[in-house]
Amino acid sequence: MKLELREIQLVIKSLAAILGILVFALLLRFQGLEKTPQKVLSTYQKWRGMVRKKGEKNSLYLSLEQWLLQNGASFHYGSWMTPLVFLTLCFVLSFLGFYGGLSFSLGWGIGLFVGLFFAPFLLLLWCNGRDNVKMLPELKLVYHALEIQTKAGVYVTDALAECYISVREKRLRQGFLELSGDIVMKADLLESLEKFQRKFDNRYIDSLCIILIQALESGQAVELLQDIGEQIKDMEEAVMEAKKAALDRKITFLQLGVLTVVLGIALYACVIYMFQAASGF
Repeated sequence: MKLELREIQLVIKSLAAILGILVFALLLRFQGLEKTPQKVLSTYQKWRGMVRKKGEKNSLYLSLEQWLLQNGASFHYGSWMTPLVFLTLCFVLSFLGFYGGLSFSLGWGIGLFVGLFFAPFLLLLWCNGRDNVKMLPELKLVYHALEIQTKAGVYVTDALAECYISVREKRLRQGFLELSGDIVMKADLLESLEKFQRKFDNRYIDSLCIILIQALESGQAVELLQDIGEQIKDMEEAVMEAKKAALDRKITFLQLGVLTVVLGIALYACVIYMFQAASGF
């Protein structure tokens, strides 16, 4: 039975390798190219261009592109991380996991296939959540600076263009730096704010952009930006809650660790006592 299972796994691996070779060979055949490194690279670039061109018209492609943008894929994975490259990475990882899992069993192969396919998604969500926690103190400073400068008579555009100076968190600083460049080059604050908002999945950034857009449309910048005080209080509470939750998690893990050690010692003492009692008889 074990021999048959190994033979089945070997056949599946061989079929997977043969299928990959056949697909690549058909791709070369379809393009009518010779098997040289330059031609292979040219074929890949043409194929990628065709898929990208079709994908740009696809709502699913656009949705994934926006999701990657607002979760900071270009910041964490690199500027080359397009939807096509991201999906290719997910499929490559999943097939590698499937191929490696078959060495143990078919269930392991399927489990690793599914797990590694969604791993880049989950990792990016975790990185974005960590970024949002780091951004809270920085956004608090931005809110304060905008409120003070606007009340002092500084125009919203000028105040917003200088926000990156007081920001230290890398991703947020990069976003404000690009926003400042867009404002200077395009002189269109509304479009620049919308572009800036799409780069983050953060409700405080959404609130800031909405308030500024409403201020520009109504012409009542000072009146609307006075509401930022309430936003700042909410952010301070969120920062404290996040720190408190992190501290509670650390305390819980420490308590679980201590409890595990105590139970281990008690169990070890019981086992030793049982062996000593048994040897006494």
